[in-house]
Amino acid sequence: MARMIEDALRLKSELPSSSGEEDDPLSMIRRIMRPEQTEDDIPDIYADVLGASSPEVGEANIVIVGVGGAGCNTVNTIMKVGITGAKAVAINTDKKHLDKINAHMKVLIGESITGGLGAGGYPEIGRACAEKDAHLIAEALGKRPDLVFIAAGMGGGTGTGAAPVVAKIAKDKGAIVIAVVTLPFKNEGPPRMAKAVEGVKRLAEYSDTIVTIYNDKLLRFKNLPLDEAFAVADYFLAIMVKGITEIITKRALVNVDYADIRALMSTGGLAAVGIGEASGRKGERVEAAIRMAMENPLVDFKPDGARGAILVVLGGKSMTLEEVHKAAEIVSSKLAPNAVFKWGADIDPALGDRIRVILLFSGIRGPNIIIRQKQRVPAIVDPTIRGLIGAQEEPEPREKVLQEVLQIVPAITFD
Repeated sequence: MARMIEDALRLKSELPSSSGEEDDPLSMIRRIMRPEQTEDDIPDIYADVLGASSPEVGEANIVIVGVGGAGCNTVNTIMKVGITGAKAVAINTDKKHLDKINAHMKVLIGESITGGLGAGGYPEIGRACAEKDAHLIAEALGKRPDLVFIAAGMGGGTGTGAAPVVAKIAKDKGAIVIAVVTLPFKNEGPPRMAKAVEGVKRLAEYSDTIVTIYNDKLLRFKNLPLDEAFAVADYFLAIMVKGITEIITKRALVNVDYADIRALMSTGGLAAVGIGEASGRKGERVEAAIRMAMENPLVDFKPDGARGAILVVLGGKSMTLEEVHKAAEIVSSKLAPNAVFKWGADIDPALGDRIRVILLFSGIRGPNIIIRQKQRVPAIVDPTIRGLIGAQEEPEPREKVLQEVLQIVPAITFD
């Protein structure tokens, strides 16, 4: 873990990092990151960022959208990490913050409402800004997005209010929508948490999957300065999105494609993703890589009994068929008896003696995962907010929602 934190902070500061423990979870991030990469080095697969030009036939159109300050920070981190085959879009009401973000496309919404000064922490303003400039958001998503990631922080103004509008626009275009959001610290108080819950409730109406990360989990990094702790969270989010995207966009000897992702979603929604890398003895290194991929300090999930999974195994020229088979065997043993399972593999000479695995699980039962059922009714898997975004036709009164938050959620109980 110390190594992962160190690498995340190096990405933030773009300074060389010192050595760390090789066996720490996600230590492979040092090799995955390319902090020296600039926007010019990242292939822009869109000649016209407004969507007039689209990917060639047979290629999935993937868009990564950061909404609000926290979401835009995640997009900025993704661009630093480097990602293949996706368009990164930053959307905000705060022009000053937006100007600092690196993205393929930036969209300032609600300028006529806020003057580019932000939503002031009011979700109603964030929502109004997104609705007023919905046409700009639609243009940024392109004509036919297949998969749209939405990163946002819940509890503030723009992310909370505008993210659901972005999700609706994406869903209306026929896209699979995966949202990754952060929830406030408990000491930020009941009003902010109530806003966050309402934001998640609206977002769930138009998202196939929502992965929630509680900021309180950052307290495990309590010795880090605040901005550096948030950099670690941004890095986890970036790696999650990178893993899913590059499973689809990168070609392999045994391929996994967008159709496989859609099939996986039909089993109950994409619930978790992990990336792991390890070197060492043959046989042992693949086990270590898979174990690393299943560890995520900010998103708790248990793969046991998952209804579906996709596994991609990458390695240098020394990788053997036996190792690939062993990786598939380990993952399949975690799944439900009738689970959907697809694996792919490829040789990457740059990996040398290392094995890298990318794992996607569906139908996961974990405390921070929300999956929308086929009936467009959100199925809540997160026990901390189960009941807050239920299948009732009439919305619960705001007072009741807040009361349930205080009663149900031990992780965010307010003393």
